[in-house]
Amino acid sequence: MQSVKGWGHVYRRNNGTLYYVRRVPTDLVGAVKERQFKRSLKHRDERLPGFKSAYDAVHHEVEALIASLRQGHSAPEARRDYELAVARSQRLGFDFRPMSELARDRSNTDDLLARLTALESKIQDAGEPDPDAVLGAVAKPSVSLEYAFEIFVGLNKIELAAKNEGQRKRWRNPLELAERTFSEVVGHRSLHAITRNDALKFREWWGERRIAQNVTSANTANKTLGALRKIFRVVNETHRLRLENPFQGLRLIEPEQFERVSLTRDWLETVMLQNAALEGLDEDARGIVLVMADTGAHLNEIAGLAQEDIQLDAEIPHIVVRANSIRSLKTAQSTRTIPLVGTTLSAMQRNPAGLPQYAGKNASASAAINKYLRKRRLLPEGATLYGLRHGFQDRLIEVEAPERIQADLMGHKTLRPKYGRSPSLAQMRKSLERPALTLDSQTKCDTSYQQYRYGKTLRPPFAR
Repeated sequence: MQSVKGWGHVYRRNNGTLYYVRRVPTDLVGAVKERQFKRSLKHRDERLPGFKSAYDAVHHEVEALIASLRQGHSAPEARRDYELAVARSQRLGFDFRPMSELARDRSNTDDLLARLTALESKIQDAGEPDPDAVLGAVAKPSVSLEYAFEIFVGLNKIELAAKNEGQRKRWRNPLELAERTFSEVVGHRSLHAITRNDALKFREWWGERRIAQNVTSANTANKTLGALRKIFRVVNETHRLRLENPFQGLRLIEPEQFERVSLTRDWLETVMLQNAALEGLDEDARGIVLVMADTGAHLNEIAGLAQEDIQLDAEIPHIVVRANSIRSLKTAQSTRTIPLVGTTLSAMQRNPAGLPQYAGKNASASAAINKYLRKRRLLPEGATLYGLRHGFQDRLIEVEAPERIQADLMGHKTLRPKYGRSPSLAQMRKSLERPALTLDSQTKCDTSYQQYRYGKTLRPPFAR
C-alpha cells in the first residue's frame, strides 16, 4: 500500500481503496491481538468532500480506543470472550456470576453446588464442560463510555430503522455530543470508573461555561446530562453491571421557563397571511405554513405527508398523520386524522400529492420559512413558525372545543382513560369550523380547477 500525502495514517491499496492504517503503540503491544489498527475508509478519492468526514470518524474511533486501552479498559477481544462466556453459562441455565462473587456469597451455596453438578453432568455426557463460563472465571471487561454509546445505538436499531436520515442524525447527534464532551472535560472513563464526583464536575463545567458565555438557557446542558444518564442506565441494565448511575438527578436549574410566543388569530389574518405576504415563498413552503395554521400539526408531520395520507375525495376531506416511508412519528398518540377546513383545505387542494420539496427535510424547511418570515417582519418579537401550533390550540380553547377533541387534533396524550369511540370526523370538523382562519380573498387559493397532464398535477398560481 502507498501512503497518501497530506493525510496521516491513510494508505491506498492497489485497487484504489483508501484505508486508515496505524501501528499499535509500543506500550499497548500485547493488549490487543492485532499488530495494527486497520479500517476501510470506503472511499477511493481523498479530494471528495465526504472523505474528511469518513477520516475524522475513523480517526476519532481509533484515538478513543487507544485512550481506553491506556487506562486499562478492555480490548474488543476481551469483550467478545466475556459475552461468549455469558451465553454459554445461560445455555446451561445459569446467570453469569464472577468467581469472586460466587466465593463470597456464603448465603447461597445451593447455586454453587448446582453449577458444579451441572459441570459434572456435562463431563459424564462427554460434552464440553465450560467451567470458566459456569464458574465465572472469565474476567468481566470494563465498558468504556465510547463503547457504551455504540451499545446504546445498537440497542435502538429497530427505532432508527423507522426514521429518515435527518431524523437519525437528530437522534444521534446529542448522544455523540454528550459522550465526546464528557470525555474532553473529565477524561476517558469506563462506566465502572465514572464517579458521582466526575458527574458533578461535568455539571459544574456546564454552569461555568454558561456564565462565561452569558447563556441563560440550561437546555443544552440538561439534554447532555440526560443523554449520559440514559446511556449509562440502559447499558448498565443490559449488561447487568449493577452500578449506581452517577448522573441520576443531575440538572442545571433554569432561571426562568421559556414560553413560546403564540400567533394569534388577529396577527395571522391581518399580517402574516394577509394579501401576498407569503408570495415570496416557494409553493411547498407556503403550503406548509397554510396547513399548519388551521391544523396545528408539526412541520415534520406536514412535510412528511405521503400522497395516500391526503384524502381530498372523501366525504369529509382530511389528512392522516401517521408513520410512513418519509418519516416516523415521535409518539403513538401523534397518529391521528385531521379534517381539512379553511386555509388547510385550500392548500391541500393545491398540493394533492403532498409537499415533496421538503419531504424528510424538516430542518431545511424550518430554517427557510423562519428566515423569510423574520426578514419581512411577519412574526411578532420572539415568535417562530412553531407559534402556529400554539395559536391553533388557543383558538380551540376560545371556541370551547371539547377537551377530548383538542387532544386528538393536537396529538396530545390525555390523562383521562379513552372510553368508547374516538370523535368522528364530522364532530372534529364542526369543532374546527369556528376557529378556522378567515383570510383576505387575495390570499385564498383559486381551487376551482385541477389539471392533470402526463401524470402530474399542475398547481394553479395564487390569485392576484
